[in-house]
Amino acid sequence: MKPFCLTIAGSDPTSGAGIQADIRTFDRIGVHPFSAITAITYQTAINFYGYKSLSDELGKQLDAILETYPIQHVKVGMIPDAKSLDIIKHAIVDHNLTVVLDPVTISSVGERISSEGLELEVERELFPLATVLTPNLEEASYYAHRDLANKSLDDLEFLKEAAKAIIKKMYIDEKISEVQKAVVMKSVGIDLNNIYDLTCVSQLISGEENYKFKVFKKPKQIVHGNIHGTGCVFSSAITAYLSLGNSLSESLEKAEMFFDERFSDFIELPNKGRILDLTLDKEKVDIINQIKEIYNYISNNRTFSKLIPEVRMNISGSLPNATSKEQIAGIEGRITIVGGYPKASGEIKFGVSDHTARLILEAKKFDNSINFVLNLKYKSEWIRKIEEETDLILQEIDRDLQPKEVMKTEESTMQWLIKKSIKEIGRIADIVWDKGSIGKEPMIRLFGKSPEDVTNKLEKIIQVIE
Repeated sequence: MKPFCLTIAGSDPTSGAGIQADIRTFDRIGVHPFSAITAITYQTAINFYGYKSLSDELGKQLDAILETYPIQHVKVGMIPDAKSLDIIKHAIVDHNLTVVLDPVTISSVGERISSEGLELEVERELFPLATVLTPNLEEASYYAHRDLANKSLDDLEFLKEAAKAIIKKMYIDEKISEVQKAVVMKSVGIDLNNIYDLTCVSQLISGEENYKFKVFKKPKQIVHGNIHGTGCVFSSAITAYLSLGNSLSESLEKAEMFFDERFSDFIELPNKGRILDLTLDKEKVDIINQIKEIYNYISNNRTFSKLIPEVRMNISGSLPNATSKEQIAGIEGRITIVGGYPKASGEIKFGVSDHTARLILEAKKFDNSINFVLNLKYKSEWIRKIEEETDLILQEIDRDLQPKEVMKTEESTMQWLIKKSIKEIGRIADIVWDKGSIGKEPMIRLFGKSPEDVTNKLEKIIQVIE
């Protein structure tokens, strides 16, 4: 099942901040978004005109969602008033939710989006229930009771003490417990060329307080006008990565990387307003469409169901110069058989493929024109017929010959498969196959350069195995 995430936040008509930005971020990372709206705001990317609290309706929204769906992770943003705060608190406690709290009380253009003085109630009621806090410079200064303006890495120890002061407020007894929590102070260190985020993760070692700090550096960008909704995107990214099963530290790091990638792309609005562009760029859209082209070819022919292995089939497609799995798209949940036809279990997204993604990455080190890999079911008679009746080049790999250190990780195995093929025939074969080993299903792997190349090879395979 695709992970679920809930956002509890205000509605922004520009879709650059608030609940709309959270939904866009959840979807972009690959989790399904649920939402409960705390307030309707009247704003643009550069002006804030006011808001209307929906506290009278908030409890009904949360009851409907949380009583029906198995939601574990929630991002909390705009809390307009004390009544909304009380409703949110009880929902978190009643459903034992993992909370990422963006303690925002001032909009990006400097106007209040909560009732006066609510900060102290949020600190008292929600900080102990949160797993992650993501205050910006002003918010961190307020909650740490320290002036953090104009600080740089020369003041790192001062910044660390501020982070510790905030994270201690996340524990009811004001001590570090076995529950790991984190605070991310955003843009709290600044120098001539860079801006720094400081993360502090608490952990218990031998019953004593212990903190793990990490500094994230990002280049300072000169941007004229207001950038709307950055805090919303960042905190919802952390929530999404937690829901995907990442550790707390991994989620913080991946959210930083996600945000950095997005922060280089803006949607320019009139009057110097900007929002982060969370849409896919054209190059990625092209790859998704190319995978779709291969999938459509397969899914319209019942015969291709024969080629789906027990672990199911995936089609992975790569950006031309991919160097990481995040630059390779695949079918979420892979391809199974429904009604006798191949059927995708999910959408085509980047970063969701694993084995086939690693195969592409390793293959591209030797031949950068390789952009697609499919895993197919193995049968010995199929291999014999393909060798005898087609012009495809095949290469057998004996898994039992793997060095012991390679067998420890699947990632090393994928690298070994490709390197062995290169060593033995001097190129990436059209098909690399193996008879499996203990705990490993036999497999055929089909490599291709383009959708046309892949479908032509599939046509040759299907003709001989029929």
